[in-house]
Amino acid sequence: MSNLPSHTLLQVISTDYLAQNFFVMIFVGWAFYIIDPLFSGKTSTFLLIFALILTPIGLLTFFWRYNLICSTIVNGMEVTGNITEIETISTNRRREYRILHYEYNINGQAYQYKNRVKKNAYASKLKIGQQVILLAHKKTPHIASIKDVYLEYL
Repeated sequence: MSNLPSHTLLQVISTDYLAQNFFVMIFVGWAFYIIDPLFSGKTSTFLLIFALILTPIGLLTFFWRYNLICSTIVNGMEVTGNITEIETISTNRRREYRILHYEYNINGQAYQYKNRVKKNAYASKLKIGQQVILLAHKKTPHIASIKDVYLEYL
């Protein structure tokens, strides 16, 4: 699998729903802390503490998710799975996400997993019953990602 492209932070953030939320968590506390005085006329100790707590949690969880995705892409094993259900979620910001449900087997053990991803060209074409190539990490075979959803270029 050494011919796989390296993943940039932007690719992971733009594809993976959890990574995107963890990344936002890094900055959202500071945004509230900076914007609040514009409306209230004074800074808030509560919002400062909120930002100081959210930032390291966001950093740790984002880099955990980013490393998990990159490690699975580089070191993961390819398995064949089947799409069992597709849910589409639209937000009021003109974004669409897909929750992709799929089943797969590793060493005779059956697994089911679902993943929420940003609707990209590949995710848009998936159909229920379709076979897909998944990437699963050997240490966590119960978690698998659809290879082409994460490897699609921006």
